[in-house]
Amino acid sequence: MTSPQISSPESFALATSPGTGWLAIAAMLADLAFETDPLGRFTAFGPGKVLGQPAARLLGVEIASLITGPEGDEGLSAAQFRSIVTTICAECVAWHGRVQLTRPDGCTGIFRLSLAPRIAAGAVSGTYGILFDLAAPELTLPDSHAGRADDPALRHNTMLDAETGLWSHHTFTEEMSRRFDRLDVEGQPGTLLYLGFPRAPASLHGAIAMRLAEELRDIVRPTDLLGRADATTIALWCDNMDHLTAGERAAKFCTQLPAILPDRAPLTVGVAPRWAGSGEDAATVISHALASLRLADIVAQRAGGEGGGGAWKVWQRD
Repeated sequence: MTSPQISSPESFALATSPGTGWLAIAAMLADLAFETDPLGRFTAFGPGKVLGQPAARLLGVEIASLITGPEGDEGLSAAQFRSIVTTICAECVAWHGRVQLTRPDGCTGIFRLSLAPRIAAGAVSGTYGILFDLAAPELTLPDSHAGRADDPALRHNTMLDAETGLWSHHTFTEEMSRRFDRLDVEGQPGTLLYLGFPRAPASLHGAIAMRLAEELRDIVRPTDLLGRADATTIALWCDNMDHLTAGERAAKFCTQLPAILPDRAPLTVGVAPRWAGSGEDAATVISHALASLRLADIVAQRAGGEGGGGAWKVWQRD
């Protein structure tokens, strides 16, 4: 696999447009930051690496045309991807998953892709995208910044969490809030799950979060929303899911996920349902999830001590 090339100034000028300032920031966190129209065709790129060729050559090219591999291989087929783009633009939802892309030299690679709806004048006008090359070596912080990944100042108001690539708490909260009106109109519930690992050693928090994020991306539904709430908490929002189904999912998380985590870290899960027409805003739902998470951790410690297993609790109105 050849290394992506840096776009020339001329091609970069053609690949930008007003309102795309976020691309410069996102490009520092990913291998490629871009925007598309509602049909999934590239309309703008962040400066820097663009799949091995000048950015201008990819303007107007459909992402799905770069996807390779028969259905069933790792990643998605082109047809599946087109369906996902259509769903994002029609339902105003975000998506995370793997795709296998072909480079201009014919080599292929597996990439982690995050897509979110791009909204203009109150309507979805395309998608925001961030692409991560899974074969690329991981970057590390300089020694002067070691141990500062948990610093809230490094997470405040950023689009993505730098360690996991999930939505930051700020962005996650905004994306979750956007879904409430539609769910109220449809008369459907939604549920927030907070997956916590506070009893794990601090030195493992980053590794656990990254492994947990990788696993959850592969097992949750395309319409589910993933984010990182804080150093020891991963957030999962599920449209059209009630407290019973969410409780079943939480129980599976507690029993199955620790086996794949560093040091077999135990999980606790707080479940906070939001019922249609309740009028609850995002802050209220989050407070319910936090309360349930704290209660689950207390139960887990009482049952097995500091090194015991996990537990889950569902928030219920008194």
